[in-house]
Amino acid sequence: MSILLHPDVEAEAQRRMTAQMFKNAPFTWGAHLANAALLAWVNATQAAPARMALAWWGLVATTATIRYALARRFAAADPDAGHAMAWRRRYVLATALVSAAWGLGAIPFIWYGSEGTRMFTGLVLAGMVAGAVPILVAVPAALRVFVALAGVPMTLAILLRAHSGLQWAFGFMCLLLMGYILAGTRHLHEMLGVSIRLGLQQGRVAETLERAHAATEQALAQRKELEEAMRRERDFAEGLIDTAQAIVIVLDAEGRILRFNRFAEELSGYAQSELQNADWFAIFPLEAERNEARARFQEAVAGGRSTANTSGILARDGRKILVEWHDKPLRDADGAIIGLLALGQDVTEREKLAESQRLLSAAVEQSVASIVITDAHADIQFVNAGFTRSTGYTPAEAIGQNPRILKSGHTPRKTFEDMWAALNQGLPWEGELVNRKKNGEEYWELARISPVVDASGRTTHYLAVKEDITQRKAMEAELQRLATTDPLTGVANRRRFLQEMDLELARHKRFHKPAAFLLLDLDHFKQVNDAHGHATGDLALKHLAELARVRLRRLDLFGRLGGEEFGILLPGTDQAGAMALAEHFRSQVAHTPVQSGTDSIALTVSIGLTTFDQGDAAPDAILARADAALYRAKEGGRNRVVSNPAA
Repeated sequence: MSILLHPDVEAEAQRRMTAQMFKNAPFTWGAHLANAALLAWVNATQAAPARMALAWWGLVATTATIRYALARRFAAADPDAGHAMAWRRRYVLATALVSAAWGLGAIPFIWYGSEGTRMFTGLVLAGMVAGAVPILVAVPAALRVFVALAGVPMTLAILLRAHSGLQWAFGFMCLLLMGYILAGTRHLHEMLGVSIRLGLQQGRVAETLERAHAATEQALAQRKELEEAMRRERDFAEGLIDTAQAIVIVLDAEGRILRFNRFAEELSGYAQSELQNADWFAIFPLEAERNEARARFQEAVAGGRSTANTSGILARDGRKILVEWHDKPLRDADGAIIGLLALGQDVTEREKLAESQRLLSAAVEQSVASIVITDAHADIQFVNAGFTRSTGYTPAEAIGQNPRILKSGHTPRKTFEDMWAALNQGLPWEGELVNRKKNGEEYWELARISPVVDASGRTTHYLAVKEDITQRKAMEAELQRLATTDPLTGVANRRRFLQEMDLELARHKRFHKPAAFLLLDLDHFKQVNDAHGHATGDLALKHLAELARVRLRRLDLFGRLGGEEFGILLPGTDQAGAMALAEHFRSQVAHTPVQSGTDSIALTVSIGLTTFDQGDAAPDAILARADAALYRAKEGGRNRVVSNPAA
């Protein structure tokens, strides 16, 4: 009996028969150990040497264990059908070793044993051979090896040692049993193969039917899922159209309204029901744009191309709405154009905002003020043309830089500290800065800086609006100079000198540091004017101021108090130091004549000296003491220094 099978099925059948044979390995291993032990013990108790019986049992146990280990490796490897034959050959070889061990022991047990032991050995071996049939029938080669190497030697030994009719009969019976087993093995093997193959074939058929059934159910499920998805998509599309915050209009090929979504209803004031099949171009476009709108529609339908434009529509209440349109032709299943889908966005407010932004941008760009925008890290993001005019830096040179590129180093440190203290609190700041242009020129500017915050209150940018006040600061400086400087000599005038004296008196009282005052008067100055003219007199006054500038320290102050009368304020100077300086200056004046043309005019000066005192209430007290000392110097012959220290 044979069955035509797919090669894969045949290979799988062989793999399963091999696996079945290996599956019985634990049982056969135990049977071999137990039967061999029983046979060895019986023969050892009768006539066989105990050592020989024990050695034989060890041989059987070793070969059986090898075959059992092979079965364990087979189970761990779980080979596929392609490798099953290699494992089958290994099993046949292992079976040959076990069979040879049995046959090797049967011959001496039967040959030298008593009649009873021969009969018992034959029965055990015959039983082992008979018991191997169901186990090894899946692999006929293994069964034949077992019969040939274990059963045949045992049968021949029984016949050769037979001494009675019973022994002859038993030997021939064993021989017939071996022949019957070998003859029936093929038939049993074929039946087993047929059974396994039929099972596999039926399994394949069942698997095919099951797959077909599953595929059918899956197809039905997919169809239902597709239908459900299509329904959901349709519902979603309808919902999307009605909930979209955009105008959705569907026109037929003639421009009649087929679909009008809810947003369009709310925006225009018209209802879908009253506009069904109405002419779009007779209702919505602005009158001045109506013909142009219809022409665009006809061009889109005829050309089959998507278009975009921005145009106005009229709402029911007369409002003009500016709409940004995106039009797409609609086609039927054959590709013919049957209408137009128009998607619109109300951009009325956006365009108003854009116009405002354009105006703002123009105002910022054309402003005479310097405008700078930085990010939160104070890196420049924008500058206007006023910035370039003020600083000389172009936008490309300034953007990405820090405003420190303008730093001159002459702005007081506290100005920046106050500025950041305000900005870090989210407050605007206003102040004056001394900055440096690209060409190195310094200039003054009035800066107004404000933080720019987002919706959460976080500062994202800083806006600075700055005005160039170089001219104003220069004017202020000139006014300050005129208000505090003697116009002829360039030294401090009486007003400034008295202010500085008042400040020095306050420092003297607070810190107890010494200070002195010298009151000077040019001797016979009227004679110089009368003899040489007022121009020479002015030259003499300037000469005296220049000598003081060369001689005095930077912290000392020289001032003209009126006419030919001058004062010298000496902070940190005591009586002795003031006297030494006064004498030196008096001598320098006397030995440094004024040159006027070819004339050399000698000058002398009288000096009244006094020091500051804790009891002085105002500079007037100091001036009075110095004036008294000056009077005594003039009375004493002029060109001298007289001291009138504080009491």
